[in-house]
Amino acid sequence: MGWDESRHKATCGSCGHEGVQVRRSNDYGESDDRWEGFATVPANECDYHRKRSGARVPVCNCKSQNIIVGPLIQ
Repeated sequence: MGWDESRHKATCGSCGHEGVQVRRSNDYGESDDRWEGFATVPANECDYHRKRSGARVPVCNCKSQNIIVGPLIQ
């Protein structure tokens, strides 16, 4: 079993700060996200239980959670 990794440009919709979302997935459908350039905080319980977000969500230095994931970085 191997993990596939993809890197996407991520931008704060409030202040324009840029970072990277690193998404990993395996053959069993498991996945996780790591964020470079952004901190992470626990997700809202309602959003998490309704599968609208992961267990942790990114937050910018300006305290905004409006992170826009963009194109794949090659």
